[in-house]
Amino acid sequence: MQTAPALRAGWSSMPSNCTGRTTSSAATPVSARLPLGFGLMATAETAPRSIRSMMTSGPFARFFWAAVIGSTGDWITVFAMITLAGRIGSQEGILIALMSRILPGLLVGGLVGVITDRMDRRKLVVFADIGRGLLVPFLALADSLPVLVAITLVLEFLSLLGQAPRAAIVPRLVRPENLVSANSLMLAAAYGTIPVGSMMLLILQGFPDVSLGGLIPAGNESLAVAFGFDALTFIVSGLLVASLPRIETQLAQETDTPVDVKSSWIDFKEGVGFLAKDPSVRRVITGMTTALFGGGTIIVLGLEFVENVLNADQAGFFAIITMLGVGAAVGLIVLSLNEYRLVHLDLAFGIATAVTGFALCAAAMVTTVPGASAWMFVMGLGAGAAYLMGLTHLHEYVDDDLRGRVFATLFALMRIGLFVAMALAVPLVDVFRWVDVWRLDDPTRVVLFLGGVTIFLSGLVVIVTLRSLFRRPSLGSETREIIAAASRARRTRMARKEKDESKGEKDT
Repeated sequence: MQTAPALRAGWSSMPSNCTGRTTSSAATPVSARLPLGFGLMATAETAPRSIRSMMTSGPFARFFWAAVIGSTGDWITVFAMITLAGRIGSQEGILIALMSRILPGLLVGGLVGVITDRMDRRKLVVFADIGRGLLVPFLALADSLPVLVAITLVLEFLSLLGQAPRAAIVPRLVRPENLVSANSLMLAAAYGTIPVGSMMLLILQGFPDVSLGGLIPAGNESLAVAFGFDALTFIVSGLLVASLPRIETQLAQETDTPVDVKSSWIDFKEGVGFLAKDPSVRRVITGMTTALFGGGTIIVLGLEFVENVLNADQAGFFAIITMLGVGAAVGLIVLSLNEYRLVHLDLAFGIATAVTGFALCAAAMVTTVPGASAWMFVMGLGAGAAYLMGLTHLHEYVDDDLRGRVFATLFALMRIGLFVAMALAVPLVDVFRWVDVWRLDDPTRVVLFLGGVTIFLSGLVVIVTLRSLFRRPSLGSETREIIAAASRARRTRMARKEKDESKGEKDT
């Protein structure tokens, strides 16, 4: 029996006179071009591992739990940083802190991708995690916006440096048929820890204040324990990843100097050229970036929408966010259990993205918390499925030597889209105060609705570009003759069989 990636490769590997399109190595899934078990830790077993087995044994299990621990610390840092920025500079301080997280992606996103493909990816993740662990405690000493911004810039650079190789490593640790399940677990580690990080921050702020003899500013004393705990999570994550074997690309093995200006520039141009020429990868990256830009509105305006528009309290907000998370979890689980039935991952990504946008539009127009919660569940269902399909599609269609550059570009653009949306959401509420159309009678509703429209359109564009998959394939003359001959042979064989059976009945 073929594996799921091999089945997905079936359509794109058909001859051009059958499908009406030609294929190339760039357009054929990597899993179809590599031998079964191309993962670094692949074994001779043929059956895919269960999710439970993947979480409890082997190198991927260590990698997964390192991601869970590190992501928890990452979200604690984000929430604590926003709290600290609000104390130092109120709403303006929060805006500046968020904008400082955009700049590294703009400046060094391409460089991070080149470094990822030219060095041992395991070492990069370890360096990024340990570096963040050593730097995070200094946030407790920040008493001005310039100091906070400077520390945030370095932290964001380290986050980018670790995120791209972390994503590129996954296919090297699992078998091709386990790739969807592996990505489901990694997404659960990255985003399922959001409520855990929020809860941990509340718990850690309940600990006694730490001043270190007046070294920590008075307003930061309640966050000192949280930043110390963050440092511990990053260091533990780095040590777990350090226990993995060496993980290099073929390019890294052939490169004597990991960071050479001339060669790095050539690699950078190669990555840009690949993104520009390969429509399959480009449409997924563009769709994910645009969708996250639209989804960023709910992060900033979600609480305001619940309290001021739905007239509910924080319990209502947590109910809505919980349903969003439950929906995402259900989407990941359902897809993991049915990964062998998935054929066109990019098409599935487009449909799931459109569903996500439609759900956010509907949620923006409801008048009750239960109604909003129901639509948030649908939104989570679509968002989880879309993100999983997008990542798995890139893992399968991008060669290992290019994955670092592709994922660095993806994550840099996604971070930029997210934080730009977060920065624009509040000002846009003031811009749309004049709108009063049916259910869109509040500017917060309008901005959330526009965010949903943005997500929906990004999914619709992907679906439209793949509309040929909904039509019957155009067949060449030779192919039609072969099919016709096979059909005639089958009819002749069936007629002969019926004749023989009829003759046998007469004889008896």
